[in-house]
Amino acid sequence: MDSTTPASGREEPIPVNRFALFSETLLAGVLVLVLSIPLVTIPAAYAAGIAHLERHLSGRDDSLRSLWGTFRSALPGSWKLGIATAAAAVVIVLNLLLAIVGQLPGSSVVLPATVILAAAGAILLLRTAAAWSDFAGGPAPGRGWPSALDAAKALSLRDWSGSLLLAAALFAAVVFVWMLAALFVVVPGTLILASAAVKMRSARA
Repeated sequence: MDSTTPASGREEPIPVNRFALFSETLLAGVLVLVLSIPLVTIPAAYAAGIAHLERHLSGRDDSLRSLWGTFRSALPGSWKLGIATAAAAVVIVLNLLLAIVGQLPGSSVVLPATVILAAAGAILLLRTAAAWSDFAGGPAPGRGWPSALDAAKALSLRDWSGSLLLAAALFAAVVFVWMLAALFVVVPGTLILASAAVKMRSARA
């Protein structure tokens, strides 16, 4: 038996430098934020960010060039999901602003429903972005996104504990911004790290 192979037959986990992971998460998060500015590029940006952290955690190429290359690869086929995401984001923000100024009819019902639907949509988006890299190597460019969306829908229900963890990450991000608006720059980093961690957790389970 190879001396480097543990007796249990399981692979030894790659040691993680927590400070390096923290800095990589912040850097990747800022880049994802910049790439998400057009709104319709949000799915591709998050897919690139999550894949980047997966490579970092597994000891593979985690250069900025590879992140940019992944983003460019994720763009084909993501436009439909990106437009839907941008439209949903605009509606959610408008509802929240109208509720704040007291101009939203039926706000006692519409506002909680908006928050719940926004959280569910965000979880599905993060799950889809995380799953994209598993289907990106297919022969038809852009077909990875429909397959990733189908996988995300099934996984969101099957791995309900992972979905709860993503909901907790979203809640923490909202609290960060509520405490200090400038912390919005760290939100993408926390979300892509949570998505990568939940994906790896689901795979091991």
